[in-house]
Amino acid sequence: MNIYIIKKLNHDILIEIDTSKLKRSRGPGAFLKGIYEVLPFYSNNCLFISSSIINFIFKPDYYYFPIFTFNENYFNKLIQNKIIHKYILGPNFVPQNWFLFPNREIWFERRFSEILNVTKAIAVHSNRISKYLVERSDTTNNIRKFKIAKACTNLNPKKINSFKKRKIDILFFEKYADLNRRKQGEKLLSILKNTKKKIVSIEYGEYNKEMIQNLANDSKFIIYFSFYDTGAIGLKEIQNYGVISFSLQKDLIIDNKTCFYIPELENMDNMIPASNKIISIIEKISDKNPNSQLIAKKNQLINHCKNIHLFIAY
Repeated sequence: MNIYIIKKLNHDILIEIDTSKLKRSRGPGAFLKGIYEVLPFYSNNCLFISSSIINFIFKPDYYYFPIFTFNENYFNKLIQNKIIHKYILGPNFVPQNWFLFPNREIWFERRFSEILNVTKAIAVHSNRISKYLVERSDTTNNIRKFKIAKACTNLNPKKINSFKKRKIDILFFEKYADLNRRKQGEKLLSILKNTKKKIVSIEYGEYNKEMIQNLANDSKFIIYFSFYDTGAIGLKEIQNYGVISFSLQKDLIIDNKTCFYIPELENMDNMIPASNKIISIIEKISDKNPNSQLIAKKNQLINHCKNIHLFIAY
């Protein structure tokens, strides 16, 4: 009740977050858990509070659903009741598949233009995603309706291994959810294995929490070989162990000293330029024996959910 008094006194915008999907697995559940851990959350004159079941008694200004699970009938009822304009949806919403969007066989992708028009906002993890969505759905005139809710994690490992104690030079992380580049991944891995570096490869979905955390704390560098990932919370969790990362997506570069943008990783035919660039950076950094604890601390600060500046509701 005190939260509502504070809202009234300060004239803040009150946003109630649906946290009923906290047990969801992988990225969506991890993102919601991270947000939940810092609630109540204040950002840009917006006060975010938690609710496992959206409660209409207190009448918040807006209702935020990070994980979209509405069926079409429920959505139609929101329109009929004239409250859909109070709803904020995403970032775990669209696209269901990067290349198929808008998929006419999925009701909310088929009606995406309408949803964007009638809701308060659509939350996405980056500007890259919003630009792609409006171009594919021909809704450029409504791009202002997109708000950024950056992927985040509050993971704060108690023990961070020093750089020299780490036995794995490169953790090669493969994720082919939207685009199968296994052939290119195999070529890159083959080239890297010809170096003297110790490399461990792992594919998205083929590990448990304990396994990935042990690998993260024993790795110096990670090549995040994933295409058009929208959130990459798994990468952020690994970064929080002090692992220096390489990625082909510019929006996944959180700091120019702990992350490196390697556009050559997108090459379809020749993985040698990417390999040479990565190995060159690894050699230069390794010669300096970086402080993994400081790298971890910097990444943890950047990735923390209290520092993501959650989107403005107006």
